[in-house]
Amino acid sequence: MRSSMKIVAVAAVALLVTGCNMIKGKETAGQAVDDATLATRAKTALVKDDTVSASDFNIDVYKGNVTLTGVAKNADEVKRAIDDIKRVPGVVSVKNATRVATADRGERKSE
Repeated sequence: MRSSMKIVAVAAVALLVTGCNMIKGKETAGQAVDDATLATRAKTALVKDDTVSASDFNIDVYKGNVTLTGVAKNADEVKRAIDDIKRVPGVVSVKNATRVATADRGERKSE
């Protein structure tokens, strides 16, 4: 049940982002629906993969080209996420714009 709630939330966010692109004149209505559908399917693919923390990634789609952003635990997680998205029908390409988390986040201690 939790997984289906995540999928509904992902779909809502994807539609919101796509609506913003339409308002800005970047996409036609048909492209927006197609890109929103791809974004939802791509995020769903990440949710279904137990080795990927889907909530750590953001997906933007424009004309079938996916940009993956976020912070991954390691390089293997990024590779797995990209592979999952590439298997989604309709995805033209996947651009990796993620960062890999490091143990030292450069946080300073207060003195």
